[in-house]
Amino acid sequence: MRVTEISVSNWRNLARQKVLLGDKLNIFCGDNAQGKTNLVESVYLCCIGKSPRTDKDRELICRGKDRAFVRVRYSCRFGEGEIAVTLAGGSKKQIAVNRVPIAKMGELMGYLNCVYFSPDEIRIISQSPAERRRFLDVDLCQTDKNYFYSLSRFNKALAQRNNMLKQAKSLDDARETAFAWDGQIAEEGAKIIAKRRAFCNRLKPIAKDSHAALAENELLELNYVTGIEGETVAEISARYREALENSLEKDFALHYTSIGCQRDDVALKLNDVDVRTFGSQGQLRTTALSLKLAELEIFKEIVGEYPVLILDDVLSELDAERQRRLLHFGGGLQILLTSATEVPSELAGEDCAFFEIKQGVCTRK
Repeated sequence: MRVTEISVSNWRNLARQKVLLGDKLNIFCGDNAQGKTNLVESVYLCCIGKSPRTDKDRELICRGKDRAFVRVRYSCRFGEGEIAVTLAGGSKKQIAVNRVPIAKMGELMGYLNCVYFSPDEIRIISQSPAERRRFLDVDLCQTDKNYFYSLSRFNKALAQRNNMLKQAKSLDDARETAFAWDGQIAEEGAKIIAKRRAFCNRLKPIAKDSHAALAENELLELNYVTGIEGETVAEISARYREALENSLEKDFALHYTSIGCQRDDVALKLNDVDVRTFGSQGQLRTTALSLKLAELEIFKEIVGEYPVLILDDVLSELDAERQRRLLHFGGGLQILLTSATEVPSELAGEDCAFFEIKQGVCTRK
């Protein structure tokens, strides 16, 4: 996949402009707070439908303006296309694919895929299980629209059950109402668990090899951890439903659902030691990068081509050899890289496109 053009208007601090990109490595240099991250963030928005940095769309609109517009034109093995997003303060975002408005966010998934990596992505390893579930969900939603809809239905049913648990006057009242949500939670939750587990099983050997290339003396192990087991979706669903019924008394006391895929995790070990708890900063960073590189290969296997790789201010976190390996990873891969310092031409290579961003204006050098 290739992003060929980015157009923005009133997007964060960026001036109204159109940026034409190169096919391979694109480097955006500039001082801090000039708009480098904002520009690559606009590409992520068109892939996923949301920002990687905030859930509040109003923060994406330039201060003092009422609306913002982003359009990305791209090419893939199926041809060319464009995705446009319009944001208006207080209104729902409007998204159009090839100039046709979409009604549901799920309709956006799969047109343009990307893998996003920034220093903040270390939170995938170091922070709560929610970050690791988010990591899985973003990839699965891009490669499987059915997963996106299952996740959406599950979240809505779970919210309804939790709301019921808060409002129920007695355990008997909760028991009378819970069955209305338990069936859908178990059905959709089982699909989510099965697909997350399959994705992790696919990711495991690739992440292991990626990490070995970055840190030769460390062995990375990855496993999906869930409290509801089963070989098939039907088995998982049946056990899920039973677990919900058995936990109702506890859930009523807690006022929320205490079991299910919303509490699952990904176990990560280096040389049989839990990297989440005992890993150094360097190990956390390298493990996160290994997962991101593995993501690229998974996309290639599933979709048939690499996604766009977005690297936001990550070179300063890596030594020279890891920088070289990262920038020359794989064949036919487009990279959008931001950096606060100049990237040496010998590291960038001959096919690199250099851009300078200053006060919200991007200029090709």
